[in-house]
Amino acid sequence: MTPDLQRLRDLLEDLKAIVDELRLELVDDPVWAEPSDTSYLNDADRANPDIMANVEAMAATNEQIAWFGRDFEGYVGLWRGPSQRSLAKAPVVRLDTEGQYALVAATVPDYVAIGISQDGFERRRAALVNAGFDVASSPGVIWTALEPFDDPNAYRHKLYNEGRKHRGLEPI
Repeated sequence: MTPDLQRLRDLLEDLKAIVDELRLELVDDPVWAEPSDTSYLNDADRANPDIMANVEAMAATNEQIAWFGRDFEGYVGLWRGPSQRSLAKAPVVRLDTEGQYALVAATVPDYVAIGISQDGFERRRAALVNAGFDVASSPGVIWTALEPFDDPNAYRHKLYNEGRKHRGLEPI
């Protein structure tokens, strides 16, 4: 757990309005299995090499994420990536309900500040700063801070194509 996540947990009641906007539910299990759950697959799905290549690619991608919760769009965690960057330097990634990964902020406070939209950013930022968090000065700064990081969706896609090839399918 990072200091920012611990502070967020400690201040949940004080930041309730912001956390509720995100519909953020925190979990205390960085290897949380729920984002990798495949119980929805039936026998036909499990026999489909394309589906299984994707399932395996997502499981391998999820291993590079220290999950900390779920929000209004999916699961959220810290993207350590294949380089296994430290949690303190890991950006926030979201796995949405469509199975797509996206980096959403370089830090947990920036993720909470940017929220569900840029509307209300200044209000959320002020509340977080007042609670002792270091927060970027604008949404643009938050998006720019993501540029140096590798893309988790591209990582998953690479693994997916390797899995397809291994199963005798053409990469896409």
